[in-house]
Amino acid sequence: MHQLIMQCRGEAVEVWDHNGRVYRGVIDGVDPRGGVFLRDPFFRRVFIPFFLIAAIILLRTRTRIF
Repeated sequence: MHQLIMQCRGEAVEVWDHNGRVYRGVIDGVDPRGGVFLRDPFFRRVFIPFFLIAAIILLRTRTRIF
């Protein structure tokens, strides 16, 4: 999953978690301990652990990458 997300670094995505929350932003990086960093529209950095991620969707093409 780490490599897959790093290939899409800088892309606008939508991340759905298991609790039903939707996060939108640009992939800013990956934490090797298990999570992804998103840059939200207000340029805040949001951390989402891998175990919470249910789906990652590229907004440019509306394709699901995870």
